[in-house]
Amino acid sequence: MLITITTPNLSSADKQLLIATLKQAPYACVVFVGDGVYAPALNTAFFEQLSNTVKDTVTDTVTDTVKGAVKDKSTPNLSFVSTDAATRGANLPEFINPISYKELAAISAKNKHWIPLL
Repeated sequence: MLITITTPNLSSADKQLLIATLKQAPYACVVFVGDGVYAPALNTAFFEQLSNTVKDTVTDTVTDTVKGAVKDKSTPNLSFVSTDAATRGANLPEFINPISYKELAAISAKNKHWIPLL
């Protein structure tokens, strides 16, 4: 599942949708595009908490069957389009990964379900 965020201001309903979606589908991709690159700066505490919550969910459910050890999965797929952030002078937290438009196209092609937050 791909969730694109194109607005800097997230409603409480948007935040609830993100929490519910990432708890049920921890490998869903969230990508900040256009003016959406400002959203993490305006909602830093929310995205940090979301990242930690989903990271814990993934760590609890994914195990290495060969060694019986827990695999290290980094943050949920929280990404931003790097050229959009650079153009807008947005500073994003380190736990959100920069991607290119080409990578966004690849992510889009891999996901059948898209949810745009406008």
